[in-house]
Amino acid sequence: MSSPAAMNIIRSGPHTLVVDQGRFGYQDIGVSPGGPADLHAYYWANRLLGNSVNCAALEVTIGGAQFQFSSSCTIAVCGANMPITVTAANTNTSINLTTWQTIKVNAGDRLSLAPARSGLRSYLAISGGFNITPELGSMSSSIKQKLGAFNGRLLAAGDKLEYITSCQHPALSQQQVPNRFLPDYQQTLKLALIPSYQFQQFTQKDIDILSHQTYTLSELSDRMGLRLVGDPLVDIPPSGESEAIALGAVQVPPNGLPIVLSVDKQTIGGYPKLGCIARLDLYALNQRRPQQAVQFYISSWQVQRQRWLAFQQFFSIPLGVTRNA
Repeated sequence: MSSPAAMNIIRSGPHTLVVDQGRFGYQDIGVSPGGPADLHAYYWANRLLGNSVNCAALEVTIGGAQFQFSSSCTIAVCGANMPITVTAANTNTSINLTTWQTIKVNAGDRLSLAPARSGLRSYLAISGGFNITPELGSMSSSIKQKLGAFNGRLLAAGDKLEYITSCQHPALSQQQVPNRFLPDYQQTLKLALIPSYQFQQFTQKDIDILSHQTYTLSELSDRMGLRLVGDPLVDIPPSGESEAIALGAVQVPPNGLPIVLSVDKQTIGGYPKLGCIARLDLYALNQRRPQQAVQFYISSWQVQRQRWLAFQQFFSIPLGVTRNA
């Protein structure tokens, strides 16, 4: 009996893990949703291949990773600008490619992702997805809870991830993301802040500080929280009892420097919160590097809800299907 098709991890890079949309419904027992730090790039990788929106993929942070495929397949890499090299097994010749498109690889080929030139994270999806058993309804790796492939840990050299060759689509033509949908990860990012019930506890002076300055990202930022560097807020409300924390919450610790909570956030906390940034802005923020600039502006949940609904509607429609005007 032949072995199942598998991707072999030759080099894992500094931070590579398995993600799907995330693990929902378990925050009451301390399990954060997890999932892709940038849902936009993750969705595009699966969309190019005709996969479902929840198909498991790899989140590769910074780059420096290399993979080998035991059977022919079609993949897509979307997100950070990581130069791609495919080295053929039979001739040992290499071709250089870019992200945001589908790529056909043959049995034995090696795929290398070089360090990112802009952005932080790329998503490598495979036609049909990886064959991973869900835990608590998700295939996403959760390092803290030890859930997902390889008990939720980061991938390492020597790991293998199976994929089902019967799900491959050999007739699938090459696809690429239209230029108008490609993000610019180097521009100053403007974050839409939706005020929370605690917003009124902050003084107008602090709201002005927040709204009129440019912050930079701290090197201490990660998938749990994005720490900002700038002029601190000065009249911080006291911390209260711990309560449930929403995705994208902007909490303010005693040092007055905001922290934007991301996909691996803690589930409860007591620091005062200004509100939440829009989810689409959080995903863009997760592609920014330390010392890049971000700014806040005040928005409303009604406006940001329309942005979110349009985003979800777009990715619920398979590629090539015409939408009514």
